[in-house]
Amino acid sequence: MDGHLFIVPGDVTQLAADAVAYSASNRLGRSGSLYPGFAHHFPTFGPWYKNQSKHLLAPCSVGETFWMPLDPARKPHGIVVVVATGGAATDEDKATTAVRSAVDSAVENLRGECGRTDRLLIALPAFRVGMGGDRNDRVRSARAQVRAALDALRRHSNVDVAIVTYTPALYQIFLEARRQVLGPLPAEGAPPAALVEALLAQECVLFVGAGLSCGAGLPDWSELIRRLAEQLKITPDGRTDYPDLAQWYREQFGASALAGVIHQTFGDPNRAGLPTLAHYLLLSLPIRLVLTTNYDGLLELALTALKRFPVPVVRQEDVAKTGQGDGVYVVKLHGDAASAEEIVLCRDDYDEFFERRPAMALLLEGLLLNRTFFFVGYGLRDANFRQLYSRIGRMLRTSRRPAFATTFETTSDSHASRQWRNKHLNLIAIPAASVAEQQLHFLRYLDRLVEEVTLRTPGLFLAPDVEAPPVLAKLRKVLLERVGDELEAVAQHPLTEGEAQRAMRPVIQVLEFLIAQGWRPNQGRGLGLCALCEQLAGQAANASERRRLLALALASAEAFADAERIRGMLTASAP
Repeated sequence: MDGHLFIVPGDVTQLAADAVAYSASNRLGRSGSLYPGFAHHFPTFGPWYKNQSKHLLAPCSVGETFWMPLDPARKPHGIVVVVATGGAATDEDKATTAVRSAVDSAVENLRGECGRTDRLLIALPAFRVGMGGDRNDRVRSARAQVRAALDALRRHSNVDVAIVTYTPALYQIFLEARRQVLGPLPAEGAPPAALVEALLAQECVLFVGAGLSCGAGLPDWSELIRRLAEQLKITPDGRTDYPDLAQWYREQFGASALAGVIHQTFGDPNRAGLPTLAHYLLLSLPIRLVLTTNYDGLLELALTALKRFPVPVVRQEDVAKTGQGDGVYVVKLHGDAASAEEIVLCRDDYDEFFERRPAMALLLEGLLLNRTFFFVGYGLRDANFRQLYSRIGRMLRTSRRPAFATTFETTSDSHASRQWRNKHLNLIAIPAASVAEQQLHFLRYLDRLVEEVTLRTPGLFLAPDVEAPPVLAKLRKVLLERVGDELEAVAQHPLTEGEAQRAMRPVIQVLEFLIAQGWRPNQGRGLGLCALCEQLAGQAANASERRRLLALALASAEAFADAERIRGMLTASAP
């Protein structure tokens, strides 16, 4: 089997995949939680789906599929509609049938109708785990879907499958199901223990370079250089650095003209890519700060798809935000294509970067004292990387924190690796014989890193469909039977200002603990988890507590409309 089964959290409609599966009822109804997201992100889906259901002469059988081609210039290229819920009972598990049918149909249409011969990525939602189906038997269903996906990968070469889960609890369940089916991971290839520990302690800062954006199909530096060189009427050679080229351009045509080229190259909405598997995996790690020298908005798009709240930090005055709220702060050190006047590109910009941006310099210095840096998407010869690391390396001499970087350019035991280790940077080599192999091995490495971290976070001890250790059975019974009722009582009881000031902080701490352990309210008796968090947010004593509760509500939202509404509330209350 040359394919790989990825498990990722997030919105399946926003992942850059070659085909995306949709789970439908046997009458192609529109009441499921997936429909609003598909209709929103794929404008032609709603009318096409309505037409399919209109001409349906009889209920569909489980596993019956429909193919809707999309614009071939945009990923995803097509959608597989899978009839996976409702209908008569079948001898085979319905989720198993859905997974097998989705993968087979996607490969058949992409290879046949679309003529694709390259490697394919098929994205599947977690089937039958919504309001109906296997909602109360998720572990068994997840194992069945994992086995079906692995079986499909054995039958199809040059294909990968990603099961995309919409809530944190489902993500853990499917990761654990994959571990149960495949067995323990081998010691070989394990990520560095110091990096895993830093992530678990939420003391890791992700540092993202242009390599991650290129994987999404966005323009690279060569296109920008070509545009600048054409207008300057010069032919750049191997000795021309792009900061010098940009400097000459700005001196000849002016800063606004340079800003325009940046915006056209990296900020054109018609050329905007979708987040990749690498984005989904990296940004699902427990991080609160992402630093980047990229100009595009892919990091923000990926965080939104993961139901995490991105807070861009572009200007000097934005740096103060990084100590507030409950978002993920995306510090764009070299500016944003949407506001190109802040761009760092010319030779003078690099040489005077820290002098012109003292707040950014202070933020970096502060982070280096008590955070572990993880660089992804940088080449060791990259001018951005070398310019930044020359300053960072000097700071690291006084810090005992290690820094890590993935690289395609060397091996872990090479002279280059030892040279960088002397500069306090530990290289994680991704060896492969070709660029395509490197990309696949890189994704598999990230998949393993995220699994190692996620499965070492608090387990799902309070998930009602997950087996609990016998010694804790009585404690779980008490928590499951009583806590939900008490929390709902707090949410539905109007608190005075004094009560809110005294009560809400411990309520939030209890709720955060319970959610991390997989707890959810009994929806047959009252509020769902998202609604409970949102209602408690209305009782919050201050803006900080309100945002913490809204962030919990966003992460636990199972419906697209709920996620959109709560995201709007977080935006309105942004510091």
